Amino acid sequence: MTVAVYKPLRITLFAFDLLRILFLAASLPLLSVMQAAVGGVYPYLVYLSSNALFPLISFFLLINPLGYRNYFPLYMSGKIIAVVLFYAWALLSLYSETGYVVREHFAQGLVLSLGSFCVCLLDTLSVFGTWLLNKKLPREQVPEFGANGGL
Repeated sequence: MTVAVYKPLRITLFAFDLLRILFLAASLPLLSVMQAAVGGVYPYLVYLSSNALFPLISFFLLINPLGYRNYFPLYMSGKIIAVVLFYAWALLSLYSETGYVVREHFAQGLVLSLGSFCVCLLDTLSVFGTWLLNKKLPREQVPEFGANGGL
């Protein structure tokens, strides 16, 4: 099976990561509206910067999956960490921080919560898609040690 067969999966991973970073960037104005209730926007900007690496990695995997095969574990581990930390945050702080759940900000909080859960679900699916892609690529064309930024 050739690598071109998996091109729709690679395009889907890249498109999802672009949509993910756009959703996170678009949620910043909603967070600034709730700034007084939540306590500021600054902590949420940190999440946006680390998530900017995912579209970059998926772009490299889109253009040359065999050459950048070493990035698969990095991509999957970053997504797994993001999913686990999101659910830990949701379980530990969502119920205790109900200051923004008033009538004026309920719709915005609902949009952010549902959007975050959808992004997390798609992150989980992208981990499985990346695992499938890594498993199905031919093993005889593994890049040499030190290629494409490796040590």
